[in-house]
Amino acid sequence: MKNLTCIILLLLVATANAQIKKKPVKAVAENKPLIVSTPKATAVIKGNVKNFTDKYWEMAVTGDLTNYSLTIPVDKDGNFNTAINIDGDTEDIYLYLNDDAITVCAQRNDTLVLSWDNKDFKNTFRITSPFQHTNERLQTMMLMYNLYRKESMDLGQSLYDNKLTDSAKFEKINKLYNKVMMTAAVHLDYPESQKLITDVYYQYVGFLNSHHLLSKYELHINDTSATGKALNQQFPAGAYHAQSEFSFKNSNSYKEFIFNYVRFYKGLNNTTIIGSDWDKKLTPFTPAWDEYYLGLANLHLIEFRDWFITKAIEMDFGYYSFDDAENIYKDFKTKVKTPRYADTLAQFYATVRQLKPGNLAPEFSLKNDKGEVVSLKSFRGKVVYIDFWGVGCGPCVYEIKNTTAALHERYKDKNVVFLNICVDSDEKAWKSSLASLNISGVNLIAEGWTRNPVCQKYNVTGIPHYITIGTDGKIVNNNSERPSSGYTLTAELDKALKQAH
Repeated sequence: MKNLTCIILLLLVATANAQIKKKPVKAVAENKPLIVSTPKATAVIKGNVKNFTDKYWEMAVTGDLTNYSLTIPVDKDGNFNTAINIDGDTEDIYLYLNDDAITVCAQRNDTLVLSWDNKDFKNTFRITSPFQHTNERLQTMMLMYNLYRKESMDLGQSLYDNKLTDSAKFEKINKLYNKVMMTAAVHLDYPESQKLITDVYYQYVGFLNSHHLLSKYELHINDTSATGKALNQQFPAGAYHAQSEFSFKNSNSYKEFIFNYVRFYKGLNNTTIIGSDWDKKLTPFTPAWDEYYLGLANLHLIEFRDWFITKAIEMDFGYYSFDDAENIYKDFKTKVKTPRYADTLAQFYATVRQLKPGNLAPEFSLKNDKGEVVSLKSFRGKVVYIDFWGVGCGPCVYEIKNTTAALHERYKDKNVVFLNICVDSDEKAWKSSLASLNISGVNLIAEGWTRNPVCQKYNVTGIPHYITIGTDGKIVNNNSERPSSGYTLTAELDKALKQAH
């Protein structure tokens, strides 16, 4: 598995990267679905902004399988009005305003009304819903944002302090959990509030899990009031083991936690042998198959299981062996019972199968740093190594600063061309980074990331992402190793060069 990858997933308390929503097509699943898919519902985002000089503002929505971004046009009078898809019962929305990501949510058939003065955002921003309990939930979310946004960000950074003991880390997490949860539970008797407290619980369980504390500590509310006792009863020790249909349909935090927890939890996680012949005694390393079987074995709600495996298969094609991912897809399409997931996988596979090693690489043309249009076909006859990277991607920049130059130097007199395609920035920020990073090779830009046709063709859902293309224009590896992998990558490039002769 690749390390340190900027995957397009919403962070627990940070901003969201966007991914294009795909339109379902007719299912090709070989079995007859047992569950009737729920028609898509929508919610409306509308309002007015004063002193707004741009033509649009942006937001992201947590879709069922992928998060997608939207640009919201603003007319000359400051008005805007758009509809969003609601895949579950409730979806989180990230409003990219005032140089931040403000988390709110909308339910089916909801209407969110926004207003602010762009010259005084902090004191003028308002968001409301015409539905009483939904509106009260929105106001609670805004209160949580205003009270704890900075504290949550600070907590996330402080947990990487190696001087902190595990118990000290837990105390920090549980202290803020108490504050946020008690605020979220202000209307505990409202059904709408169940989404908020579920979100908070799984966000903080996620903190424990990501810092390897989950097996040692349990979140608990210290407040002895009736609300505190009710929360401890609802989320007792080990509550995260539950499969909940309500949480699945309403809480993105729950789905993200379960997706990672099921895939990475291993009951037996250590192996010893007698002797040294490991290769003869151990099964091959096949994480895609491991995750597939874990999903089949552990998830018993059919819709939840189908969601988990569909999401895993889409990820498999981006990170693991193409053959493994393809065979898992072919096996699962005989088992999937939920029509919308069968539909989604059928369409996804129809696109991604073009990236199978041995197929001609999808053609594209992009602008370089000199303003010239460069096409992939112009490099036919050369081995092409593509690096999809981003200015705001830490692992990408690490590779460029520490390992890319040496790789380029190794092949400077050989028939290899390095294409560096920036996906996350506008032209100004990109060119500024090129100057500071001094990146050699052919520098191209694909603005819009997942909205860009090139990124869609190459299934670039996470960065850094690398692809090797042979001299014949055919894909050698749709998930190549990064420069820091050393011999594994150079062996691949050397083999591609030899095959040209």
